[in-house]
Amino acid sequence: MRGRLLAIPLAAAALVAAGCGGEETTGLDGASRSNGRELFVPTCGSCHTLAEAGTAGTVGPNLDEALGYPCKQGFAEDTIYSVVLGQIDLAQGTMPADLVTGQDAVDVAAYVASVAGKDVPGCDPSGDQGGGTTTETSSSG
Repeated sequence: MRGRLLAIPLAAAALVAAGCGGEETTGLDGASRSNGRELFVPTCGSCHTLAEAGTAGTVGPNLDEALGYPCKQGFAEDTIYSVVLGQIDLAQGTMPADLVTGQDAVDVAAYVASVAGKDVPGCDPSGDQGGGTTTETSSSG
């Protein structure tokens, strides 16, 4: 019985790692963030707030808030990408399944990971938090 219970999460993890139902995808390095933004706004933006996309949905989590804290804590973009892709693949609650799949899901996840929470003080999506401090530059005119 225990083996069967373990098989379910392992199968789910395999599907996530395979990139949305076994379709061939590029992964983060080959993702099109511009396509991800184009898909995010009409498909996800009615439910999710994301400042860079100009969306203010209130049904789903505010992605700037939800992903800003992990970014501030030093989680790199590739980690945040994996979390977002997993949430897309395993849509639960009020989020419908299969809103975006395959390469489109990869692109949306890459876009969200690259912009969500970027305005949170201390967040550097590269994962290089510089010892927890931020530097500001100013230009004089």
